Amino acid sequence: ESGSLIGTDKAWNLGFSGSGQTVAILDTGVDKTHPFLEGKVVSEACYSSNSGTNLSLCPDGVTSSTAVGSGVPCTGLDGCDHGTHVAGIAAGNGKILKDFSGVAKDSKIISIQVFSQIDDCGDDPSPCLRTSSTLVILGLERVLELSGSLNIAAANLSLGGGDYSSNCDNIIPSYKAAIDSLKAVGIATVVASGNDSYKNAVSRPACISSAV
Repeated sequence: ESGSLIGTDKAWNLGFSGSGQTVAILDTGVDKTHPFLEGKVVSEACYSSNSGTNLSLCPDGVTSSTAVGSGVPCTGLDGCDHGTHVAGIAAGNGKILKDFSGVAKDSKIISIQVFSQIDDCGDDPSPCLRTSSTLVILGLERVLELSGSLNIAAANLSLGGGDYSSNCDNIIPSYKAAIDSLKAVGIATVVASGNDSYKNAVSRPACISSAV
């Protein structure tokens, strides 16, 4: 029901369905064989860490790849399906699953896997999935590289942490620089505000003033 709440059907009726556009999903990878996402993934990348007790989730355990197949979902950990879920919300097409579609149903997808397996999971069971500003920024820089060959509307970051009651531009300037570089070429960086029901704060990197 969220699509109709934000006016997706009205946008489609006006001809705005994502056709000719691409959305970058920086997350846990995208299952490009899923019928809701069939034929949509046009570029892939993976940035992950083998530092300390961290374990890279890129294919073959490398820490960086832009090869075909590098943006597939991780396996074996809670949350590995998150990126596929997010991609479906952003760009899934119900040609096969007839009941519904994602928001930009006719757009293509760039899948960028930016998570690692770690053992220090706080209150969560170990091992778990985590990312870092370094890995996400590498993903954003990859989006910028692709902007010369693909018509990219947005980079989606359904991730974050911490709580900030004002912008954090000076706290994490590297994030600010990466997001500004995308904005300069017409790409919006869209970030989850947080999952902790804050009433007076957002998480990072949603706290960057030039993020949406």
